[in-house]
Amino acid sequence: MDIEKEIWLAELEIINIRERYDVLARQDLYRAIQDGQIAAHPAWEDYIVWKIKEVHIAGLRQLADKQ
Repeated sequence: MDIEKEIWLAELEIINIRERYDVLARQDLYRAIQDGQIAAHPAWEDYIVWKIKEVHIAGLRQLADKQ
């Protein structure tokens, strides 16, 4: 798969999570869960997915820079 397309798909998944919980940053989601503003399930899973997607995007960008 094209690296740019893979980045786009990962970013889209993050956007969907942001919209689902009406937060701007992953840390905002974390605080909302901790404060009880958002139910822990499935928000924790979405938080983990978001964190993994950010790492994945960073890795893909490094690959793209090497090309």
